Amino acid sequence: MLVNSAGRPLPVASRLLPVVLALAAVAGCQAAGADPARQVASAFVAAIASSDSQRACDLLAPNTVELLESLRPEGCQRALPQLELPDAEVSSIDVWGDAARARSGQDVLFLRELDAGWRVVAAGCQAQEGGEPYQCVLQGS
Repeated sequence: MLVNSAGRPLPVASRLLPVVLALAAVAGCQAAGADPARQVASAFVAAIASSDSQRACDLLAPNTVELLESLRPEGCQRALPQLELPDAEVSSIDVWGDAARARSGQDVLFLRELDAGWRVVAAGCQAQEGGEPYQCVLQGS
């Protein structure tokens, strides 16, 4: 129980204020940290929607580009449109340190924060039944 300087219990509102302030601070950090990741995810799906393969490839993590180009020797810019990735607007984002998950329609994108900023590491991902890992059309690590 919290008490004032006279030793009397504080009113409920006074006892809840520190909790409310702490929750607001945590929510603010999550929201602020999510903005850069959301911007990259939104830019990626917008690039896919407008067939701007150069921009979409620029927003991919380098290892994702490398894996794609090892499987598709025509290069990222030519291979990406053939993957038919979903292009719905980003509806939500969850950030955990340097990793993020963005939901875009029925699609899920995964992002990582690298030295160059946030980059898409996987796209066109669908949750699998039974808690299995996501199945992604485009993926890196």
